[in-house]
Amino acid sequence: MLALASLGAASAVAPTHVNLRVPVTLGVPNPCTPGETVVLSGTVHLVGQVRTDASGTTARLNVNLQNFGGRTEAGRLYRAALNGKATLDLAAGGLPAQASGQVHVRLISQGPTDNFSFKLKLDVAVDANGNVTVAPPTALPEGSCNG
Repeated sequence: MLALASLGAASAVAPTHVNLRVPVTLGVPNPCTPGETVVLSGTVHLVGQVRTDASGTTARLNVNLQNFGGRTEAGRLYRAALNGKATLDLAAGGLPAQASGQVHVRLISQGPTDNFSFKLKLDVAVDANGNVTVAPPTALPEGSCNG
């Protein structure tokens, strides 16, 4: 797991602020061309807060991609577009806590090749001291061809 933030215990009075960049390389199946994989690399940038109160621990994150793109084995180029939000209910009982969330990513081709989209899975954990970590994001296999 990669450290997101280590800013002390989260509380309703003083939430843990998260601002991190996670380098990622992953392969995404192309639903427009079965059997083809787009190998992507870049940075996932997460900004937000983790707050613990009487109802539990919640992470509210803005997620965007920086310099994120790649190509297929045939050389077709894609760039990724995402500016999304994820709200994760980590635990009803306080810390430690963990949860998974998803954000929708569009892959835009250069040239006449079809665009497509997929979901990026984020696994976030907060330990008993309020330290926030995230596993490297993964692509979920069910994408959609957007023409």
